[in-house]
Amino acid sequence: MVLIKRILILGLIVSSLVLLEANADETLLINLPSDEDVINSLREKQKQEDLLAELLTKEVERDQVQDYETLFDMSVRHEFVIEFSQEEWDGLNNDMYEYFLDYGNYKSNNYRNVTITYTAGEETFVIEDVGIRSKGNDFSRNTTPEDSEGNVNEIHYMLKFNETFDHLEETDEYTELKKREVFNVEQLLLKRNNQEDPAHLNEVFSYHLFREAGVVVPDASMAVVKLVVDGEVKNTHLYNVFEQMDDEFVRQNMQEEPKKEIGDLYKVKWGGSMEPIYTNPNSYHNPVIGVREWESNYRPIYSLKTNKDDPNYDTLIDFTRNLDEEDLDIRYEFINNNFDVDSFIRAMAVNVLTGNPDDYRGHANNYYLYFDETGYLTYIPFDYDNSFMAGWNGADQNGEGHCNWTLCNDIYYWGELPWAQWSWESLPLWDNIIVYEEYQILYEDYMMEYIESGLFSEATYLEMFHQVNELYGNEFLLSYDKSYFINEKIRVVTEQVTYYRNER
Repeated sequence: MVLIKRILILGLIVSSLVLLEANADETLLINLPSDEDVINSLREKQKQEDLLAELLTKEVERDQVQDYETLFDMSVRHEFVIEFSQEEWDGLNNDMYEYFLDYGNYKSNNYRNVTITYTAGEETFVIEDVGIRSKGNDFSRNTTPEDSEGNVNEIHYMLKFNETFDHLEETDEYTELKKREVFNVEQLLLKRNNQEDPAHLNEVFSYHLFREAGVVVPDASMAVVKLVVDGEVKNTHLYNVFEQMDDEFVRQNMQEEPKKEIGDLYKVKWGGSMEPIYTNPNSYHNPVIGVREWESNYRPIYSLKTNKDDPNYDTLIDFTRNLDEEDLDIRYEFINNNFDVDSFIRAMAVNVLTGNPDDYRGHANNYYLYFDETGYLTYIPFDYDNSFMAGWNGADQNGEGHCNWTLCNDIYYWGELPWAQWSWESLPLWDNIIVYEEYQILYEDYMMEYIESGLFSEATYLEMFHQVNELYGNEFLLSYDKSYFINEKIRVVTEQVTYYRNER
């Protein structure tokens, strides 16, 4: 639970002692104490002791909305000190290693108990009983936090503030933890710089572009993360911080008025082409749609994240079939009535500018789908560590696929990857929408709008980089290397848009 600010407690203790000492000095050294002086002094002492006892046992009510805004304020320096006991640290490592022995990967999602001290600027507070686990796919979660030689590895982490651990449901501890939020969220994702981006900023800046372009994505920030085990600092690195896409994300970002009932949120992994789903979508041996069960390594392509107690996949299945409607007029009507096309086109335009080869079009990967209670669909992009000429360049071992970190990709033939042929034949969420000239014009206009307004520009990236460098540059080596990519991307996209407009 969120405890009292340590500074506040210390200050109150000091002030109490000073007050008591002053009273005592005045009473004993200046005047002999009267009965009234003694009684008043005792009463004052009792008040201070009662106040201290109350502070030490009572949870301080925090302004959750303000804490959220502070956490994602890029002008504030943030730090998370994550304190493990040796037992919990060893447990985290053993969980992942034993999972590897069973399933050949390290993707154990078992939470361990830690205490976190969070500092924002000059303010510090402590959160006890926080769940922590590793996070990532086969490529980013490919080792334990500490190897057999004692080397500490930098990995992604998920923090869960409402993890109940082994508390029984009928206990007060379970009830308090189950309903707890910190920073107005239940979970936070901490991502390391796994693509060796010199600026440490690509993914955070990409999310900034999406949000400014009117696309719903998680909020993002940066923080120093220190891992401490039994008082020993094991690791200190600069991390990206993201809110997690879950029930609370839906309520805060997808509903006009947050309410208990929400629609279906799916996390989509590699192979999520959105081609029509017909046969055995729920088969354990053909995991297309389902609820993830990490304990048995069951991880379907379309993984339902909400309404898991009573899952119904009909809305997604029906959408994929209607999206494949051959009659263009019927398909157009369906798309416009059931899909936020405008937000999707904006997302595709921003993706071209960021140069991410690992999106829906490039890899049938890295996106969420949210169907609200009426069945209306919104596309939500995520995972932009491969961007701005950092990370994977998009080509296979033969150099085929994306070209030069997408700088020579065509804005329309973005996802023509050679290995797609054996996994999926088409990408209908793009292919069956962009055939309409109305959406082609919209797509081109959005790319040019983001360029001409300066939203996508070297100046905008540099502004954020200088801000981050001022806050963290004295502790971590940060460097700016985006000039060539940004300016070349602007040139290439502008030329291509001009060409397609002239052809039309």
